[in-house]
Amino acid sequence: MKTKDRILLTSLKMFNEQGERNVSTNHIAAALNISPGNLYYHFRNKNEIVYQLFLRYQEEVQSFMIVPEGRAVTYQDKVNYLEAILNSMWDYRFLHRDLQHLLQDDERLRSAYREFSSRTVADGRRIFQSMADAGVLLATDEQIDALILNVWVLVVSWSSFLQSISIQNNDGSMMRKALLKRAIYQIIALEEPYLCESMKPMLPELKKKYLSGESSDPLALFPTILDDVQQR
Repeated sequence: MKTKDRILLTSLKMFNEQGERNVSTNHIAAALNISPGNLYYHFRNKNEIVYQLFLRYQEEVQSFMIVPEGRAVTYQDKVNYLEAILNSMWDYRFLHRDLQHLLQDDERLRSAYREFSSRTVADGRRIFQSMADAGVLLATDEQIDALILNVWVLVVSWSSFLQSISIQNNDGSMMRKALLKRAIYQIIALEEPYLCESMKPMLPELKKKYLSGESSDPLALFPTILDDVQQR
């Protein structure tokens, strides 16, 4: 593997596990057992590493945000979209968790992310429209517009939401995949009122999959808040 790719993969792992702000280029170089000068030969600074990781994330998302050609959208397509969203959120979770900070620090990333957001929302809307055309989704144009925007806000903010209520592993890490899966459950809940009746019998099993051992009670995501209320 080329040194440049090794730097990106190691940086992604460290950013995900430790948080981007807690990892310096010196930390990355030490983890790879290379000199800082060798790292700077490939990347001018940490912002450049983050930007290149974002480009990889963008490419991954664009690869699955595609409407099937020549056929109607199926239930399996829906499951595949959910799985792909979950995997990309997990693989690049530092981008979602540290998004506001990252965008503030890099004008180039901010501009690229704005274009990425617009394109991804447009792609998502086409998917929802295809579902509506196939009779899978029963929604007006206005409802589709609102639905895709709500789904996008949920996806990009879920990691920050988990961090804000201090849900952590016992070892102190910021996130585990089972909690991230809850975002997919929330997407299903957003879509459910608009799904055709023939799809609804399939939803209980799908919901159970994405709760994956987490409580189905949304208040269970707020243990600290509930403890405060109970003490009053």
